Amino acid sequence: MKAYGTWHAVIHPDIPPIGNIGFLIDDALFHPGDALTVPDTTVDTLLLPVHGPWSATGQLIDYVREVAPRDTYAIHDGALNDIGTAMVGGFLGDNGPGIGARYHRLTAGASVDID
Repeated sequence: MKAYGTWHAVIHPDIPPIGNIGFLIDDALFHPGDALTVPDTTVDTLLLPVHGPWSATGQLIDYVREVAPRDTYAIHDGALNDIGTAMVGGFLGDNGPGIGARYHRLTAGASVDID
């Protein structure tokens, strides 16, 4: 396991910085935490924080393109309702502008084996 990053993504200039660490597991799966940290290595699977007070859809699209994983799984989406998850899926999925990765969203309690 390798750690990346130092700071949580900025929510607002009036809110003090918060620490954040992302983790690369088995040189294949990257969890950036609450920031859009770009690791210095190839990533097969990216866990993408799709919703938070600091994120914007355009930034997510650019981030996935920069990290360039094979697969992206939505995380950090618990505050989204069905309409919100559909909107995010529309932008990051096959009908969006293209992120260069397969986009997945698991339902609560679901699991997946990652190759």
